[in-house]
Amino acid sequence: MNNFNVNPIGEVCNDEKGTYIKIQEEYIPALLALDGFSHINVLWWFSEYDNEKCRNILQTEQPYKGAPETMGIFATRSPIRPNPIALTTSEVIRIDFKEGIIYLTFIDANHGTPVLDIKPYTPSLIV
Repeated sequence: MNNFNVNPIGEVCNDEKGTYIKIQEEYIPALLALDGFSHINVLWWFSEYDNEKCRNILQTEQPYKGAPETMGIFATRSPIRPNPIALTTSEVIRIDFKEGIIYLTFIDANHGTPVLDIKPYTPSLIV
């Protein structure tokens, strides 16, 4: 297998301006036409859980009420996983194309969390 290099394209911000993603300057052109979508899928890095111990835990005790007593990590939304990648669908409030800022209603990532990629949310694609 190959190793992969993943580089952040921006970071999550939660401050007096609100909740938003600040895109790195070199990636701002990639925002073109994103304002045609009401929601985006944000792939981000569970950076606070990126360590050898967390990457090697493959099962967890009952994480949800009514769930089986033990569950595999892939059956959970746990930040503890072999590759600490997260996916959140967020509603876009507005986009500042000049500054490279995507304002969101909410994202379940902490301030300073690295953003790996953004994709438009499409509930279903019918061809």
